[in-house]
Amino acid sequence: MLLPRNVGRPRAARGEITWVGIALLLGALAGGWLAWVAVPAYMLHLEVKQVVRDFANQAVKSSDDAGLVERMAQRIRELAQDEEPLDGGRVERRPAIDLRAQDVAWERLPGDQLHVAFDYERELRLPLLERRLPRRFSVDLTLDVARAEWGSPR
Repeated sequence: MLLPRNVGRPRAARGEITWVGIALLLGALAGGWLAWVAVPAYMLHLEVKQVVRDFANQAVKSSDDAGLVERMAQRIRELAQDEEPLDGGRVERRPAIDLRAQDVAWERLPGDQLHVAFDYERELRLPLLERRLPRRFSVDLTLDVARAEWGSPR
């Protein structure tokens, strides 16, 4: 005996909420929340790498490595500020990345290469959960600092 197709559970009416729709909505909300938490930290990490590349470009003409490292660490400290609540409702601003020159490995390698490496800690604040999640970010770049050869001068 053949049964008609509609026997059994009735088909959901158009626009009705199903468990699949709820699961997709919850997944989209969770993904948006994670992006809200993590994207700013990773964008700041990209800015840190850009600052390192900028100072490596400056190292092409300048041989004052100690001065370059000190200015680079200062520039990275100035990229972003975190606000820490204090007693009495006051807020203290401090660098989001507290990098010091002594934390940076800066060495010139043979073949006009520059190796720059350092790690830094960053706390991801989890809104709605009132928690902080520590994360370690690493910068480990080997960059070319050779002067460009544009042919013989005229």
